[in-house]
Amino acid sequence: MPPILSEEESALDPYVVLGIGAGATTKEAERAFRKKSLKYHPDKNPDPGAAVIFHQLSLSLGIFQDQAKRNYVDNQLETDRKKKERYAEMDKKRKAMVDALVAREEEAKKQKVEQVKRRQQQADEETVKDAGRRLLEEAQKRAAAAAAAAATATAQAPKAPETATSEPTGGIKDKPTITPEDLTILLTLPASSTITSSDLQTRLTTSYGPIAHLILPPVPLSQQAAESKDGKKKKPKSRKAIVEFASGNWGGCYACWMDHETGRGMEGVKAKFGSGEVPAWVAWAAETQKPGRRPSPAASGGDQQINNANGYAPPKTSFTIPTTTSTPASPPSFTSAPDFFAASDGEVSMADLLAKHAQKKSAKSEEDRRRQEFESMTLSRMRMMEREKLEAGIRRQEEEE
Repeated sequence: MPPILSEEESALDPYVVLGIGAGATTKEAERAFRKKSLKYHPDKNPDPGAAVIFHQLSLSLGIFQDQAKRNYVDNQLETDRKKKERYAEMDKKRKAMVDALVAREEEAKKQKVEQVKRRQQQADEETVKDAGRRLLEEAQKRAAAAAAAAATATAQAPKAPETATSEPTGGIKDKPTITPEDLTILLTLPASSTITSSDLQTRLTTSYGPIAHLILPPVPLSQQAAESKDGKKKKPKSRKAIVEFASGNWGGCYACWMDHETGRGMEGVKAKFGSGEVPAWVAWAAETQKPGRRPSPAASGGDQQINNANGYAPPKTSFTIPTTTSTPASPPSFTSAPDFFAASDGEVSMADLLAKHAQKKSAKSEEDRRRQEFESMTLSRMRMMEREKLEAGIRRQEEEE
């Protein structure tokens, strides 16, 4: 069966050539032909292009006058229109699928960044906890060794004869043994506090004298966020600082504890001893601070200068805390603080502990980096497979259409 339309007729859209809409009648097509032929007829327009347009007008009119040809053209145009609509719908679906894929990738990237931040925060907190625990263990070991040495020396030394210069009834007792653990205070800071460890150490040193060690974890990232995942506000947690005063600075330790107990210290800060109980030397220190009382020679001895340096001279200057508008002219002089960075025979120095911490932290950072690279490669492969699956689905859908 020969084709209904010739090659020239198949290349034309008679509705566009004649400038009429779909569903036009044959009479409307003839009127449009006569109107356009007045402009493009070769007898009235010598332009070669006009002759070509007039030939197309004649072919288009012939299609409208032949009902079979017109039905064929209408069916073909309707098929093309539906195909274009399907392609447009497929473009919308394809765009929606691509947008969904990009959104999933962004969400995965965001979750990965948050996971890295949480791991880093946990690692920092563990490092601070390990350092604090090791410092306390070392302090306890040194205190136990010092107590054992003092007990041995006391047992070997001959008893001193009693003299008439001893303190009468109601006097001050001898100075008790004070270990580094007894000079450790736990400060509870408000949840809204953003003070750093260096600033806190500067304030405490200025007010209460030398400090051997101070541990204050940084502000957690989770506490900086205003809301949780479900939109509800989280209740922030308070911050805790471990402060170990220098050996011999029992006066500054007592002043710090007493000021925060009576509300004269830093606003909103609470203090308690690291052992959980008030050491025995606190009662002795409180007794020495009563007006008109002074430690007996047996209690003070060679420590008289230390007592004065710790604020146990005139009561007017003892345990005063500077405010933001007034600072002391010069910090108190303390010469009895031991060097914790110097290792004695058979002991581990602070420098060794810090070196071990740095080595462990470096190894852990390398392990985290390798794990992150592996996770990144795995995520890239999953994204590539998802893209290939999406493209295969689009091609399959196009083939079905």
